Amino acid sequence: MNYAARQIAAGDASAVALIDRRTAPRRKTRFRATVVFGDDRATAGCVVLDLSESGARLKIDHPEQFPTRFHLIWAADNAVFEIEAVWRSRGEIGVRFLSKHDIQGRLSSELAGVCRAWERRDTAKA
Repeated sequence: MNYAARQIAAGDASAVALIDRRTAPRRKTRFRATVVFGDDRATAGCVVLDLSESGARLKIDHPEQFPTRFHLIWAADNAVFEIEAVWRSRGEIGVRFLSKHDIQGRLSSELAGVCRAWERRDTAKA
């Protein structure tokens, strides 16, 4: 039984807010990814702290500066995700996955531009 469930069973009504509202179970991770955001397709590195089928928790500098919708590129999975921020707190941002696309597959012009921005970032680091 998790902490919130124990508190509710003990009669602590304030613990109801602690109940996990995720639609899918999460697993802890620590992999690096890149976010691409804004009209100018700026990039920033992040660490994915946990992951589920429906979303993730990202460690990122200045999460308040990110728009509601942006992209996450996970190179190890050859994937680009369209994501939506659902919460922000102290260097972290919780996101919901809107869609997932194979980087090597056929992409819309918008997603192709996102991938080009990511490739330029990686080239600039070398």
